[in-house]
Amino acid sequence: MHPFIITTSLDKPDRQTRKLIRSHVMRGKNTCKIRRAREAESPAAAAVPPSERWSSASGKEWVLTTPRKVASELSLFNYMTEMKPYMFSLLFQALTVIKPAMHALETVTDHSHSDKMLCFADISQYPAMVHSIMFTAQAFHDMSLGASYGLLARFHLAKTLQYLQQSLENRAEATKSSTMTVVGLLSLAGIIAGDLESAAKHMDGLHRMVELRGGWDSLADRETIEHKAKTIDLYLAAGTGSKLRFVEDISWGPHLAHGRLATRFPELKMVSPRPDTRLLNVWADIREFSTLANKATTTGVKLAVTSFLQFSRSAPYRLLSLQCAHPFHELLRLSMLAFLKPLLIQIPGIGRQMTYLAEKLKASLLEQTSPPLVEQASLLLWSLFVTCLSIFEEQDQEWLRALVVQTVHTLGLRTWADTRAVLKSFLWVDLMLDQAGERVFERCVYKTPVVSCTD
Repeated sequence: MHPFIITTSLDKPDRQTRKLIRSHVMRGKNTCKIRRAREAESPAAAAVPPSERWSSASGKEWVLTTPRKVASELSLFNYMTEMKPYMFSLLFQALTVIKPAMHALETVTDHSHSDKMLCFADISQYPAMVHSIMFTAQAFHDMSLGASYGLLARFHLAKTLQYLQQSLENRAEATKSSTMTVVGLLSLAGIIAGDLESAAKHMDGLHRMVELRGGWDSLADRETIEHKAKTIDLYLAAGTGSKLRFVEDISWGPHLAHGRLATRFPELKMVSPRPDTRLLNVWADIREFSTLANKATTTGVKLAVTSFLQFSRSAPYRLLSLQCAHPFHELLRLSMLAFLKPLLIQIPGIGRQMTYLAEKLKASLLEQTSPPLVEQASLLLWSLFVTCLSIFEEQDQEWLRALVVQTVHTLGLRTWADTRAVLKSFLWVDLMLDQAGERVFERCVYKTPVVSCTD
């Protein structure tokens, strides 16, 4: 008998044998459904919203579309924490939806030099950063729906605090840029949620960490966190009246405006006596910035991001460092600060949380002559619109609506086009203010009767 010949029973094979045979026979067949299922469950596919994974060519035939490049690349990093499919989706939202939504002028600034606040290497290497971004993204989503933190946001907050505590207990990790970034993100999340007290405490902690490290100059990669930290600090100072934590040397000369543009102010000829030169220099810079932003919208020539970042910090910093004794000059300073709010953080609802600036503006506006003097009415109208759009964010305020109606009537304005022409003679960025400004005009002038300014 040959050794390779065996005898077998003619009985039906047992279940295990049948399974083995079937697996060999079917190898390579009927794999389409399995492959599609695996692709749908992959991290890359999970990062793409379900509505965007499939497209219909004829109404009957469905074709798998290519996932977005960023979403697919996010799954390639070697993360130091377990990553579930939904987490890639949140990361994708943080990078592509939330970040641009926070900056009104994202579309007109040149970001050829990438913003390293959400650095990929740091995301993958530090679990605290992963969960802090998850928390911020989910909190942003929950708050946009008018809800408080949901269970998912709270879970990632707890994980963030757990990993952050571990980092803070390690002397080498406590003052790393990655740890500072996590604290900054927690402060930002506090602002999103309207918890400015929590945001301020996180900023106090971040300030202490920078001091322990030896100041910003001791950080080789300072740009990854410095701008965000100082931006949040400026927002809290304007919104709550707190002192600035990160003090900078002030250059009171013009930063953007040059030549005659830095010394001539025909639009402010009605302001008497002449305001402080330092205040006028900030006005000149904001005016030049507004002109550049409007040109970028129409021509496509974008603003240099380095100049934008420097201006967005220096202008509010100078305004916060000034105090004007003259009532109309103080109104001008406060209105300029309100105008700059979208340059700091552009998140729906945060203007109304700036109670300190809101109360200051209300008191200053109500202090002006009512009805306004004709020679000052144009500038007052600009101040009213900026206050309504940037701080109260179109929220119903009877005293504010009354002043708008009175001032529009004083100027004899009948249409939004005429009103917009007056507003644009001062400081106005079309991209940020046009649509919302028209809504305010229509609601105040066409639909709302004049009411007492003391309501």
